[in-house]
Amino acid sequence: MKTLPFRHEMINGKGEPLYIDYRRATPEDLDKVMALQDAIVEALPDKDLYATFSREESLGQLEHDICIIAECDGEVAGYSVMIPNDPDNPENYGKYFNYDREQLAKTVSMDLTMVAPKYRGNGIQRMFNKLRLGMANEMGAHEALTTISPDNPYSYRNFLVLNFDIVDERELYGGKRRYILRKVF
Repeated sequence: MKTLPFRHEMINGKGEPLYIDYRRATPEDLDKVMALQDAIVEALPDKDLYATFSREESLGQLEHDICIIAECDGEVAGYSVMIPNDPDNPENYGKYFNYDREQLAKTVSMDLTMVAPKYRGNGIQRMFNKLRLGMANEMGAHEALTTISPDNPYSYRNFLVLNFDIVDERELYGGKRRYILRKVF
């Protein structure tokens, strides 16, 4: 597994090199994260595809969760969050299945990924997923859970290629329809 920070070189759709720098995000990145969320929501044809986070919630993630930011030439290309396998964290998705403490301690939640519209199609979400799964494995997690809108085929496919399975469908985030996907290590 790659360790953070690192630079990933790829070729864009024009055949030109594109350099994406991945690093751990910190609370100092809060304004960048909020600006990215605003750009994502503004570009969405269907606002139910994404559940927004308040500034306070995003700061809490940056302070307590595993947050990764991707930048290209100083511009934010993407951002991703994973909730560690902490049985006391009320955000652990194992709560949807009434997991006991022991099972919560073995479950990570792949909470959020945002990719700036300008950088979509360059494998950034897939790289975030691989990084988070590698970290989860290193933390001793036995499974990962995530939520995805059934109307977001791009994210859905990015998890299917990593052998995630749909294990539930329910309303979350204030009534938004979501699949819950699981990968067992």
